Amino acid sequence: MKKLVILMMFVFCSTALAVQDFELKNASKYFDIKISVETCDEYSCSGAATFSFYKKDRTTPYQVIKLRETYVQLDEDGSPSVNKTLLYDEQSVINIGDFNFDGIEDVAICNGTNGSYNGPSYNVYLSSRAAKKFIYNAAFSKLGEHLGMFEMDPARKVLTIFDKDGCCWHVTEEYSVVKGRPVKVLVIEEDATIADESKVKITTKKLSLGKWKTSVKYVKREDN
Repeated sequence: MKKLVILMMFVFCSTALAVQDFELKNASKYFDIKISVETCDEYSCSGAATFSFYKKDRTTPYQVIKLRETYVQLDEDGSPSVNKTLLYDEQSVINIGDFNFDGIEDVAICNGTNGSYNGPSYNVYLSSRAAKKFIYNAAFSKLGEHLGMFEMDPARKVLTIFDKDGCCWHVTEEYSVVKGRPVKVLVIEEDATIADESKVKITTKKLSLGKWKTSVKYVKREDN
């Protein structure tokens, strides 16, 4: 009996610690991705990981990105979540999009759970025509350290981040891309910690012609 228990523990540990490989064929129209991650269970993977990028139908990667830490949320079929950014719900290990609005796909890769409330955080790599590969960008990566991955509005060419402090303070920030860098242009703070518990204080700050303009209003709390 003791030998059986030890054997079962060995099998479980071997399974939990085994390197797991995934192949993503539908994340992008232009390239495929292979992920090799250190540790997996039936719901998620974490630890050191390698992300290999292949031109469609090629067998040799044109770029390999290695991270010391990642977090891979698995779908019901055991495959990694990709291109999903649902707050408080699903967050992908990889998001593909034109983050700097230059007409080329960029990639954001989860670098662990360093976001708000131990949520996923992201390294952002912008596509370089000259280098013919993805280049890490610190400014865009900073936007991936809040409540999950930032959202994109291609029509307005705006990136949006969300954050909070407890139940009663929320902030939304919008960034325009100016000369290849994200520039904050809008901040909306919703504060329900004010003395009048029946209201929420909403402070809006807009960047206009290089100057910030601030407006404040009070609205009735929805839970009252």
